[in-house]
Amino acid sequence: MPFDTIQDENRDVSRRGFLKGALLGGAALTMSSKLAMAEQMMTGRVSVRDIRSAGLEPGQVDLSLNENPNGASLHAIQAMADHLTTVNRYTRDSGDLRESLIDALAAYDRVEFEKVKPERGSRRPPPTPYIFSYSGSSEFLRLLPMAYLSREGGDVVDAEGAYSSIRRAALSISEELGVPVNATSVPLTEDYRHDLDGMLKAITPKTKIVVITNPNNPTGTLLSFEEIERFVNAVPKEVIIVIDEAYIHFGRDLNYQRAMPLAMTNDNVIVIRTFSKAYGMAAMRVGYAVCSQAIQQKLSFYMTTGFPPVLPLVAVEATAKDLYHLRRSQQVVWAFQDRCYEEFDKLGLEYLPGSGSFFMVNVRQNGTDFARELLRRRIKVAVRNRDLMPTWIRVSAGTAPETEVFLAEFKKLLSKM
Repeated sequence: MPFDTIQDENRDVSRRGFLKGALLGGAALTMSSKLAMAEQMMTGRVSVRDIRSAGLEPGQVDLSLNENPNGASLHAIQAMADHLTTVNRYTRDSGDLRESLIDALAAYDRVEFEKVKPERGSRRPPPTPYIFSYSGSSEFLRLLPMAYLSREGGDVVDAEGAYSSIRRAALSISEELGVPVNATSVPLTEDYRHDLDGMLKAITPKTKIVVITNPNNPTGTLLSFEEIERFVNAVPKEVIIVIDEAYIHFGRDLNYQRAMPLAMTNDNVIVIRTFSKAYGMAAMRVGYAVCSQAIQQKLSFYMTTGFPPVLPLVAVEATAKDLYHLRRSQQVVWAFQDRCYEEFDKLGLEYLPGSGSFFMVNVRQNGTDFARELLRRRIKVAVRNRDLMPTWIRVSAGTAPETEVFLAEFKKLLSKM
């Protein structure tokens, strides 16, 4: 079933019992406060102390961790509220929830796979290409080197200036277990994209894992499906290809072909996703991957098994079906980016218009010092690739009020330093 046909059974999910309690706390703004905020924005008088961000204490602007400023899906919040009185029990309907979740994820990516009926009397779920982690998608990035390098060692190839979790985990395994591990990081191209030809040349007979971060973090650059497919076809089949798609939902081309089909048809490809970004579930720590049974078997020796936690499971099952929330989260990010790019163009600043929920901008001075000065103004941004891009900062998406506060303080600081 195409994802576009998935309907919200009740988009305006009832919040009556929920709002009576403290679940939403101070995150809920009254209509009068929203109108006041809009008036302040129009007159340019909004300041950090006026900010009320979902999940944060008042008076903070945190644009450093690529979190979802739109907050969580109301359907997910309601699902958790509905199950709060069941947390004294193990998750008895996890099989049905898991199947529903997988159906929603597969529909979004427009992929199909053959479903296997569960064995009679078996408590194990039937095998599917989907595997879930309740310690975040970072668990996959940590355990893949353990699964493939801990016995005999081997080489890892990734991109310099990309998310380096697997490389760090691999080198840590070498140090702790004494196995030979070599990590080769291939420089990005001049336009800050993965150099797939260079990465292909870096593969040796000892290479066990190759890593692609798409869109790249922190540069936000995006590889096409055709580029990745050619690379996958050229890599030796005994090499595991990891495609980290944590930010894949934020590309503006809604017809963009994501990499899931490559994991469905190649035994050596694993595509990793998270519910922390577009779905706004960072605190739930749920990630998932699509890969062959061979890769799943390798990972199973190191992953925690047993009953899944009920609140994260019901939350992600509900949010995976909430197309409205996903689209709204995308729109918030795109509006934030467009607003900032407009100001950067006026200022003549170089920036990378990326496909993630963030961007990088060249502040033409030491990026670490600039970020520190912003922090003194209670605005938090990130500094990544200090050695490669010392004058750049990475800024995560914010709400409209957060965006205006950031831009006001950014321009003041830029003129002073």
